[in-house]
Amino acid sequence: MTQEMSEQSKQAMQMMLHTMGEASRTPLMKRPSDYGLDYEDVFFPAMDGTVIEAWFIPAESDKIIVFNHLKGANRYGFPGHLEPWISQGPGFEVDFNPLYKALHEAGYNVLTYDLRGNGLSAPGPYPLIGSGLIEYRDAIGAMRYVRTREDTKDMKIAIYTQCFGANSTFNAIEKHPEEFEDVVCMMALQPLSSCAFIDGGVTAAGIPAEVWEAEYEKLTSLRTSDIDMPKCAKAITFPTFVVQVHDDFVTKPYDIQAVYDAIPVEDKKLFWIEGTNIRTECYRYFPNDPTMVIEWFDGQMK
Repeated sequence: MTQEMSEQSKQAMQMMLHTMGEASRTPLMKRPSDYGLDYEDVFFPAMDGTVIEAWFIPAESDKIIVFNHLKGANRYGFPGHLEPWISQGPGFEVDFNPLYKALHEAGYNVLTYDLRGNGLSAPGPYPLIGSGLIEYRDAIGAMRYVRTREDTKDMKIAIYTQCFGANSTFNAIEKHPEEFEDVVCMMALQPLSSCAFIDGGVTAAGIPAEVWEAEYEKLTSLRTSDIDMPKCAKAITFPTFVVQVHDDFVTKPYDIQAVYDAIPVEDKKLFWIEGTNIRTECYRYFPNDPTMVIEWFDGQMK
């Protein structure tokens, strides 16, 4: 750390390094049965063998949505209304179960999983997280599970992926496009490149970019330049609906615009959430009103 940084900036950097580079588990406070849904507790191996925990919510159809989640959350959501998370996050709960229920009622099976080191999934061979550069293996494990499970192997597959999970999915698509050849469509909420995070939250905290990059690499053995979502987006071959809080105070709009522009398909959509600068609002937007989600999947998975 440099002398130019204030003590407040140094403390902010340590907190942000923990957020971006270290796994932090939160509890599963609600489950599908709390909303009247039948479900199974299931597990499957990630590409590297890490045990991934999940819920499977069955429906009477041949269509399935594969879900994952944001950093520090899990398949239930994020208990931001409880301590200690209320003082660390947005101050409100994110609960994905109402969205699962809406999709179930619309005729969709749901597989929703905890990324490694989150929820109840195993931490994997690394004590740290990789902003999707490691967790892409979990996304591939989920796709393989759907294709090998007897009652889902012939289903039409779509993806609903968020933030840290979106980075994981994007990296998986770029590294192993063959694993996603039969995906019908995707919703991708707030994938995040390091450049936008540095220009946004890092700079706002008074942390020089070169200091952040050095400390991040020291902690994770990864380089911030590797976290490049527009680059990954070039490998997407199916219809994709991208969503972002426009005024998110930890990022910059140019990043998600670049992601959208890089997706090389004609059938794509970009939706900006307005009226807030809180990133986490994105993750409860559709559980509160699933209309656009159901319209997107219904339109693609006919």
